[in-house]
Amino acid sequence: MSLGLLAKAAPKDTGLYLSFEQRLAVTYALMASGESMEQQEKILDRGIKYFQAVSQKPVQDIEVKSFNEFLTAFRGQWPDTQSVSLDLDLIEKDGPRPMHIFKATSYRVQRQIDDYIEWQLEQLKTMAEKTAGGKEALVSPLIMSRAMTMLNKSSEGQKNLKHMFLQNSDKFFQGHLKEFDRIGEKIATSGLASTQDPAVKIVMQTMLSEYFARLSLNSKKLIVSSFLGGNLQANDMQKFEVMVQNAGPQLQKLLQIVARQGDLSPEMTIVFKRLEDAVRSVPYRQVEELLKAERKNYEFIYFEQKPLGVGTMAQVHRAKILFNGRRQDVVVRFIKPDIELRVQEDGRILKEVAEILDTNPELIKAKMPKIAPLVSDITATVTAELSQEDTVARQKFAATRYNQEVFMETSGHKNVIEFHVPEIYPPLGAQTQLMVQEMVLGQKLDKEAKQWNDVAPQLKQGVVEALVRLWGTETLFGEGFYHSDLHQGNFLVQFGDEKIRVNLLDFGMGGKITSEMQQNLVLLETALTLENSKLIGQSLWDISNKSANTVTEAKFKSLVAEKVKQGFKTKEDASAEEWTKWSLNHGLRLPYDFININRGLTILKKLLEDSGSKKDLTQIMSKVAIQRPRQVIGTLVGKDRLSTLELLESGRRAFLSKPLPAAPKPAVPISCSHIFN
Repeated sequence: MSLGLLAKAAPKDTGLYLSFEQRLAVTYALMASGESMEQQEKILDRGIKYFQAVSQKPVQDIEVKSFNEFLTAFRGQWPDTQSVSLDLDLIEKDGPRPMHIFKATSYRVQRQIDDYIEWQLEQLKTMAEKTAGGKEALVSPLIMSRAMTMLNKSSEGQKNLKHMFLQNSDKFFQGHLKEFDRIGEKIATSGLASTQDPAVKIVMQTMLSEYFARLSLNSKKLIVSSFLGGNLQANDMQKFEVMVQNAGPQLQKLLQIVARQGDLSPEMTIVFKRLEDAVRSVPYRQVEELLKAERKNYEFIYFEQKPLGVGTMAQVHRAKILFNGRRQDVVVRFIKPDIELRVQEDGRILKEVAEILDTNPELIKAKMPKIAPLVSDITATVTAELSQEDTVARQKFAATRYNQEVFMETSGHKNVIEFHVPEIYPPLGAQTQLMVQEMVLGQKLDKEAKQWNDVAPQLKQGVVEALVRLWGTETLFGEGFYHSDLHQGNFLVQFGDEKIRVNLLDFGMGGKITSEMQQNLVLLETALTLENSKLIGQSLWDISNKSANTVTEAKFKSLVAEKVKQGFKTKEDASAEEWTKWSLNHGLRLPYDFININRGLTILKKLLEDSGSKKDLTQIMSKVAIQRPRQVIGTLVGKDRLSTLELLESGRRAFLSKPLPAAPKPAVPISCSHIFN
């Protein structure tokens, strides 16, 4: 329910929310839960000190004009960082907030406020009695906040009262932690997570129940803290949303993959979609601390508090800097504080869960793709994103490869496309946590194409085809640089009379491959076009990390021959993506760059399909290859990998053969290539 409707709602319809003081008292108890007795005493003493300072401040009258205004002030401003400990540190740093008495300018609003406070206290009392088996105990937010105030008074019984407070509060939070442990399993086994495919159902049930049970105590405390900041009467699905919002980045990406399968209940699909758009941001007061540390590197004359974008790993803001005496509009990116710890925790947990899933007899019988390689790939990708220095280096190098003009090859509209990588503004010092780059203009391709449809009806198709050519030319026949995440959110299009500018963004995922890898990729694509089992097996084996493979070369090549013998009936049968999945499930360990390139190809393939282009990846890449005959012949024929006739046949098949039909969507298409599509 929106706050705009609260003024007309009964207390129970508004939701049960804690006051700032109640939440703070509970959070001190939450922070102490599960710690050593000595640490518990220290945390509780901090709380006592804070509330003692509160009691010495005069009560403050707060005048409000509406119920919405009251509820916002009642709940207060919570830091909402990625750490319960840091939340408390920041609150203490701000100093004690006086107790409030809320007075409305309207009798009607005052009555609503009084009714709500009375109802809230009654609900909290009922919660305490329910937890304590019918007796009021020190286990509710109400009693905890009162007890915290009582504890600041010196008395002989204070030590015993502190002990009783800690004992009861610990029971209270252990109960909440156990409840959240059960939520994942409850959601997975309920109709909300229902799916027609039994294999996906097993994955969902195991993933959700095992993951949250394995979280560290601090991560669980963060979940409970977030819950305490919301509606305490939340249902199981709402609690599940809180859990996933506070989960690590790898789990969030895994669940996004599952959500895209289109086989979940409508309710669960909506939840996952909402979670994708509601990634937890770094509060501005943390951003301010980061900016203070960067004064030696950048002179900011403006910094927008609201993030321009928030991802699982990084956050982006608009800003203005003074650079070489000139004002520059920039975009500032930084890695979220302490996200590395969550990445490590997720890596450990998901590796354990993957082992459980990959040994499940029912999943093995259903020929479910192995989860371990997928988890390993996600963790490797996320870990690579942690290095902002590497991202900066990739973007600088990308500018030397991608900054160029090409012609848009469509019949409906002739124009020049200018591909552009934003300039990076270096820091004045040697070290920085910020990535400051040129602000670029434009819109997502769909929006720009719709806006200019009357003038350039084939704009979307032309831009995508040019982007695929640029990517393929550089990856296979240039310096080997690749961007593996070129979905529509990572490039902006600006249509103009003289040219169309395409600004390429976010080089967090990408890399540079060796000339040997380039040759093997060309060989693999040619081998797949020819349906040549010998060449397919050899190229995949040469690409793989041979020392890490769990299958022998001879065995793998025999498996390839058996698969090719079955024939290529669909486009997917002849795709590098399909063979990558198949190879991973048959003992091959493929390098990170190869998996990343596969991801990039999958995203480009989807862009082509969505653009309405009649060309597929193979046709575009083959045309790129034909324009470089010397390189192709040197790679394939000159090294005795193909005969000249075989090379000509591969070209004939790429351009003249009837294209294979697309495969029907499989029930369980979970694979490495689905990440970030």
